[in-house]
Amino acid sequence: MEQAARAAGAMLQSMMMGTGMFGKAFYDKYGKEALPIITDVMSRRGAETGKLMQQMMPVKDMNDIAERFKMMAPVMGLEMEVVESSGDVFHIKMSRCPLGIEGTSLELCEALMSQDANMIGTALGQDVEMKILKSVAVGDKECEIIFSKK
Repeated sequence: MEQAARAAGAMLQSMMMGTGMFGKAFYDKYGKEALPIITDVMSRRGAETGKLMQQMMPVKDMNDIAERFKMMAPVMGLEMEVVESSGDVFHIKMSRCPLGIEGTSLELCEALMSQDANMIGTALGQDVEMKILKSVAVGDKECEIIFSKK
């Protein structure tokens, strides 16, 4: 079972890096014009994932979201620090970008991360605000993101 979990984690890492590579290539070619398209696609993907999350492991609040992220981080080889977790807020730090978009831009980071914001919002059944305080995409040493209920 442990070997299967490692294999699944490696596949998830690869898929996330592929998503980041695709987003980066699209952004490099089309610039800011690509951002609404990237945001739309990632948001729709997030909504679908949020629906699956709600069916498989229902969530009631941000504490439940934090627990799901804490379970997934090690599987994906991520070191994640939960700075705050309450019913309304989920605040994390990570030392590397799971999408591999280091050295790009905050706007690309926000477009790609709309997937997580929409996934969380859909799983909770309400709108969620995302604030990216730090991003390795712009050269910060870590990513720092706050998700909060609107």
